[in-house]
Amino acid sequence: MYNEKILSVDSAKNLLLSEFQKKLPALKNVKMANGFVLAEEICAPIDLPPFDNSSMDGFAVRSQDTVNASSTNPIILKVVEDIPAGKNPKKAIQENQTSRIMTGAPLPKNADAVVPVESTNFSDRYHDQLLPEKIEIFISVKRNDYVRPIGQDNTKGEKIFEIGHVLKPYDLGFISGMGIESVKVFPPPKIALLSSGDEIIKAGQSLKPGQIYDINSISILTLLQSYGAEVLELGTAKDNYEEIKNLFNNAVSLGADLIVSTAGVSLGVYDYVKQVLEENGQLNFWKVNMRPGKPLTFGHYKDIPFLGLPGNPVSAYVGSRIFLKPIIQKILGSETQEEYLETRISEDIESDGRESYLRVLVEKTENGSFATLAKHQGSGNMYSLVCANALLIVPAGVKSLPKGSQAKYIKI
Repeated sequence: MYNEKILSVDSAKNLLLSEFQKKLPALKNVKMANGFVLAEEICAPIDLPPFDNSSMDGFAVRSQDTVNASSTNPIILKVVEDIPAGKNPKKAIQENQTSRIMTGAPLPKNADAVVPVESTNFSDRYHDQLLPEKIEIFISVKRNDYVRPIGQDNTKGEKIFEIGHVLKPYDLGFISGMGIESVKVFPPPKIALLSSGDEIIKAGQSLKPGQIYDINSISILTLLQSYGAEVLELGTAKDNYEEIKNLFNNAVSLGADLIVSTAGVSLGVYDYVKQVLEENGQLNFWKVNMRPGKPLTFGHYKDIPFLGLPGNPVSAYVGSRIFLKPIIQKILGSETQEEYLETRISEDIESDGRESYLRVLVEKTENGSFATLAKHQGSGNMYSLVCANALLIVPAGVKSLPKGSQAKYIKI
């Protein structure tokens, strides 16, 4: 069905988002959970560190036994034990006693500080397995010097992560350090991606007259992956009804949550995606009041949602940034609000009255930040995205912004 009504960007976005829900949570090994969104609250099951331990290679002491120690007035202590990391101390420290201790090893009973080996007369022989009977201490230490006390990082029962937190590598290391092997996460959406057109060939091949190298498959694939989606590459469909239908059936068999096409869905004679969708589901042509990316297609193929983006590379990229990012976030359970920033513009800007997303370079100066248009703003000029770091938003109904005006932008 062809929809003559022109939708606002927000209306189109809301219509799309209403079609999707978060996926049911699944258990994921922490090794494989980078970038996933937590579906559970995580509270610390243990104290970290779980025991008082040494932060240095040195000698565990009672701090009161080191009072007034210096290089000219060394304190002599008796060595009673060797404590490597991973071993529990067997002997308590008594008055004027010490134990050699390695980094990470538990402090023996009665010890409350560590003297680094560099501050003793044993620094040049520290790796000798044979312990000295006595050691000279050259510094005075206070309670907890060179000690990582129990619970310094976190205490048992403390809330560490909320539902909806996006897991990062250091998060996963910390979670593993608490003894947690698997976490409950929202699985990523599976997005089947295809481009369409007889003129498109892969990089590395020789161009023939009328052919162009593929841009969308790479830029949209990697963009969707950066948002947390699992992308199912369907490849480039030739302008052939059966081939396109086979690719769509492949998306169904792979369990796609959404099928995305760049190009191939218009009123052109050779745009068979339209016919495949209409005969195996439903299709709506939308006009969205935006620039670039006015034509947007939404429908279903055998009950799987379908989104058709324009074929022009910048239009496809901007459409993915504006519409696909929030869809992915919703499915992932991370409905983060778009962050709109403000800047001044360094030149006069013209628009056609549609909500425009102009490629700009935003740079900070001592007088604040300023945005400059990046190259030509045509919807096929991908190099302008390369030269930009943001999309400047000209609101719907506004046809010009004078130099120095304040404007909102989003990061690319």
